[in-house]
Parts: sequence; C-alpha cells; structure tokens
Amino acid sequence: MAPAPLPKPGSQAARALWDRLRGALDLPRTIVVLEGALDRKTLDEQLQKASRGALGRVSALSRAEVVARLSDQFHGNEDTATALMKDLDKSCHKERHIVGSIEESALGERLQSYRALDFRRERARLVWALLRDGREAHFAAAIGVLDEAFAQLAQKQDVDDALVQLSAPETAAVGDEVVGVIQQRLSGYEAALQQQQQELRKEVVQKESVERERAELVARLGTREKALREEEALRRGTLSELSRAQETVSALQQELKQASPEEHRSVVAAAHEENLRLRERVRSLERAAEHAGRAVELEEARQRQQQEAVQAAADQQRRLDDVDEQLRILQARERAALHRVEELREQLRDARQQLARGPQVPAANINRVGVFVDDANLSASARRDLGHRVDYRLLLEALIDGRPKGCAVAFVVEYPDTAGKHGAFVHSLRQQGWDVREKRVKVRSDGSRKADWDMGMAMEILDAIDDVDVVVLGSGDGDFLPLVKRLQRLRKRVEVAAFRASTDEALIAAADAFCGLDGRFRLP
Repeated sequence: MAPAPLPKPGSQAARALWDRLRGALDLPRTIVVLEGALDRKTLDEQLQKASRGALGRVSALSRAEVVARLSDQFHGNEDTATALMKDLDKSCHKERHIVGSIEESALGERLQSYRALDFRRERARLVWALLRDGREAHFAAAIGVLDEAFAQLAQKQDVDDALVQLSAPETAAVGDEVVGVIQQRLSGYEAALQQQQQELRKEVVQKESVERERAELVARLGTREKALREEEALRRGTLSELSRAQETVSALQQELKQASPEEHRSVVAAAHEENLRLRERVRSLERAAEHAGRAVELEEARQRQQQEAVQAAADQQRRLDDVDEQLRILQARERAALHRVEELREQLRDARQQLARGPQVPAANINRVGVFVDDANLSASARRDLGHRVDYRLLLEALIDGRPKGCAVAFVVEYPDTAGKHGAFVHSLRQQGWDVREKRVKVRSDGSRKADWDMGMAMEILDAIDDVDVVVLGSGDGDFLPLVKRLQRLRKRVEVAAFRASTDEALIAAADAFCGLDGRFRLP
C-alpha cells in the first residue's frame, strides 16, 4: 500500500491528523521521534523558521535544546507542526513503504524480528511510519514501541543508578546478592512504571470522555437556548396578536351595545362570513406551506442531479482529453515511423548504389552524432537571453561539427494562437535537415496548459541508441539527468547544448561536454 500524502495545510483533515498525533505523542515522545528521525540541518532550519530569527544563530544551540523547542512548537503551532510532519514523511520515506506492505495480521511478528529497533534513529523512523500509516493496528503498534523504548530507558537508568551506589569492593564482595537486589529493584521500578502508564491512560480516557460530554452539553445548551429564543419570540407575537384581538372584540362589543337588533344580526352574519373566509385562507396557507416544503426538496434534488451531471461531464471531458492525447501520441509515432521508413529507403538506395559501384575500402569508424532538441526549452531561453528565436540551421552545423550525422530531431509544440506560423516554421526546419516531431498543446478545463516533450524525447533517444555513438541533448532541463547517466552506462557520449543561465548545474556536470549557446545562434 502506497504511503498516504499529507492533507492540504489548513484543511479539516490536516487539523484532524495533527490532533490525533498530538494525542498520541506527548512532549517526551515527540522529542524521541524528532531527535531520532531528523538530522541537525533540518532541525535548525525548522527552528529558524518557527522563531523567525528571534533566537539568533540556531546552530549555536545544543541539539537537545533545538529538539526541545521544536517539540514544544509541534504541540502549539499548526504551521510548524505541518512543516515538521512534511520533513518527517520525507526522512521516513523508506520506512513508510516497508510499513505499508505489512498486513495487520503479521504486524506483531514483523516488529519482533525487526532488529533495527535497537537503534534510536531507525526506531524513531519506524514509529513515525507506523503513526502515519492510518490503520489502527499500526497506530497502536507505534504507541507500543514508544512505551517499550521508554521502559528500556527507565530500566537502564535504574541499573546505572544502582551501579553508581555500589562501590567496586562492595560489588565484588556481595556478588550474586547484589545482582539479585538490582533485579528486584528493576522489577519493582518496572511494575511501578507500568502502573503509572496504566493510570495515565485511564486519566487520558477519562479526560477525553469529559471533553466529549462537555462538547455535547455545550451543543445541547446552544440548541436549547435557540429553541427558548424562538419560543419567546413566538410567545411575544402571540401576546401581541391576542392584545389586538381583545381590542377588536371590545370595539365590536361597544358597537353591538349601540347597534339596533337588525344591525346586530347584520354584524353577526358578517362576522360569520369573515370567519369562514379566514378558515379558507388558513387551509390555503397550509397547502401552500406543504407545497413549499416539497418545492425545497425538489430543488435540493435538482441541485444534486445538476452537480452529478457537471461531475460526469468533467469526467467525460477528462477521458476525452486522455483519448485525444493518446491519439496525438500515436499519430506522432506514426509520423516518426513514416520518416524512419523513408530514411531506411534512402539508406537502402545508397547501399544498392554502393554495391553497384563495387567493393570499396571501409571507412574508419567515425562517431555518428544524433541531435535531439527541445524547441520549447531553447526558444524560451533564447527569447529571454537573445530577444529572438534560435537559428536552427547554424545550430545544427555547430552541433554536428563535421561528424557523420546519424539523425537530427526537433521536438516542437503547436499553440492555438500560432497555428499560422507553426506550419511555416516546421517546413523550414525540415528544409534545414531536421526531422520534426509535433505535439499540440493541451488546454485543461481550468485554463492551464500542458505540452512537454520530456518523455517523448527520452523514448526517441532510446529508440535510436543503436544508430548513434554521440547524443547531443538540446535542453537545459534537469529532468534529463537520469537519461544522461543511462546513456553513459551504455557507453554513449552525451553532449548538452543549451543556454547556460537556464541549464541545471547537475546536468552540466554529468554531461561529457557542454555547448553554451550565445548570440551567434540568434536568428537575424
């Protein structure tokens, strides 16, 4: 199982992870993990960032003081804790892969056979890997390893104290009796330590239970207060309406006292009709309220369906983009294969002509040169350093340098806003002796673009490895460093041609030769 990455800083998942780790690692356990898993340089950098320069030269502090300050920051500062967790994941990368491959059923047996637990650095890294695994059994195993480590430290300290108290003559005289006393004292200390640990766990469980109950009570209290406020507002509204109704009744009673019997009957009939009208209005409002409730449910269902439709459309678009990308790659490979067929046909015609001319003296084994240029990389550097594009005709002559040309391939990218110029540019490259590999830029739904030839160039170079003795790489991208080393292991000479300011230093150091491009390759 691949190690899980850290959640996004500031998210609810990141805070939940931090709270869980703080609950498992008290200050002494945090010190053990940080001191064993991180080197001094990383510790100094993190403390410098956390203190913002307030401590002066952090390197002047002792390692113990640096670890202690960072452990305190881990429990009190979320930003520092996130940075430390990132460094711990990086430092314990190998251990996290090992832990991820261990099933829960075999965890105990594997830990018992893991001899690296005797060394504090390996033990600290294993503890962090177990804590970050995410499975409950692994998390509990990490706590167990820490408990065992602290128990061993306590036993060692008790033995040292006992040996200091006993002088050499006394030790020689008492012999087995001294050993028995020490063992008895160690057993008592171990039992006391275990009892303290159990009491501490009980207190932690009780504290967590009290905190949960307090949170529930606070939530209930808030709900109750809200309900009381609503009831109070409703009561006030009802009293107000009741007061108005009483005033209306009093006014009507006064009118009835002053009215004649005929007027009284008329008022009673009007009141009866008004009562019927109000009852009909109440039933209408009840139906409208019920319809409104259903309308809210329908609107929520509609919104959920709309979100699902948008998500499905996005997934479909991603799949279409992937299919388009695969189709473009296959088309590029098809074009490359067709060019290769043409080259082989020309070589076959040359071979037939040579056979027709009769046997000749074989030429010397001069190194064949293969040139592979990333136009996007060189053009961007040329616009920045020269203010113009690269003259690829002069560049090819300079890179070949009179040697036999095995192949010359230019990898170009077509952008939507340069569709008209792109065709002319590709045509000129082919006239100058370049084989051209084309790729159209991929525009994502968020507006970002993706169009890199790193993998395509690497595959093209490896496909042509048997036809060339020298590989000229026209790019300053440091991602090609593994490819350079692979070619050198295959006994190929590797030359890098790029603008010095935008070339990775490790790539320059690894290459057999470096050709720095300058103003002589500026297109007039």
